[in-house]
Amino acid sequence: MNRKRRQFVATAAALCAGAPWIARGAGEQLLVRTSGGSFQAAQEKAIFQPFTQATGIKVVPVPLTTGKLREMRDTGRIPVDVQFLVETHQIELERAGYLEAVDYDAMRYTNPNDIDPSVRRPFAVGAMFLATVLVYNKSVFRAEHPRSWADFWSVKRFPGPRSLPDAKSGFVELEFALLADGVPPENLYPIDIDRALRSLARIRKNVVAFWESGAEAMQLMERGNAVMGALWNGRAQDLIDRGAPLAIEWNQAKRHNVMWCAHKGSPNRENAQRFIDFAIQPKVAAELARLSSYGPVNRQALRLLPEEVIAKLPSSREHLRVSFAEDARWWSQNLAAVTERWNMWISRNQA
Repeated sequence: MNRKRRQFVATAAALCAGAPWIARGAGEQLLVRTSGGSFQAAQEKAIFQPFTQATGIKVVPVPLTTGKLREMRDTGRIPVDVQFLVETHQIELERAGYLEAVDYDAMRYTNPNDIDPSVRRPFAVGAMFLATVLVYNKSVFRAEHPRSWADFWSVKRFPGPRSLPDAKSGFVELEFALLADGVPPENLYPIDIDRALRSLARIRKNVVAFWESGAEAMQLMERGNAVMGALWNGRAQDLIDRGAPLAIEWNQAKRHNVMWCAHKGSPNRENAQRFIDFAIQPKVAAELARLSSYGPVNRQALRLLPEEVIAKLPSSREHLRVSFAEDARWWSQNLAAVTERWNMWISRNQA
């Protein structure tokens, strides 16, 4: 069993035993929550390994789905030093008092003024910009392809199995159901949950799977189990770059802020701050964008990227023009209620 695997097993054992933190020497290593899969590989190359080389601090990635993380959060025992989270879930942790303030004054790798103001917050700072996009199989849709969520919902015009995220993925994309039902993007919030679920019911039998992780979503599209689906743009781009016959439709994509934050009470609090500072500096942020196709929050990083990379990012001018931003505040206030409604809906609408 390699060292990372031993560490992960020990972390899980500590959690089950009721210990909020795994025993370890402060400063020797840092436990960082990741989403796993191909994106974790990009983080390893762009952030984790260079950070260890620069500081001597070992980064131990802890892959956790958002659903599992929320279960752990409810126990008050989250076995990581640094969180990598979409803004909705970061706000939840902040409100619960779990997060340390970001020490911008202590930053040495990053100029805080270079961080996009929209993600420069007291208790978290942006890690990247992500989008959930409509992905379709070009081998199936040769002459005409779906160009909106209304098209995704049009099973007669565009037949075939679909995939969508489950609540356990952390992304309940009710906005797509409302767009398909004719709601303009500027009127999506506050979300009409009843209307969204009624819209989803119209295509329920055509949804082959509600996925829980990015890796599962990729497999569904790569193996042809689904001919179109909602997928995180970087995961979709990874499949395309590896030769899968897929394409991204950016119209009506949903943009998310993804945040770095440090846990209050971590034995490695100072090193957690150093890690976050290191991860968002221009050259590191640019490398992560190049490897993952997610947008950097450091505005200086864009100057280090060629146009062909920028063209793949959710934060490119063209993609900003046709997409919409998630209202993370609304979701953080309503996620628990939506998840309860979602689970009831799923149990009553089995395929």
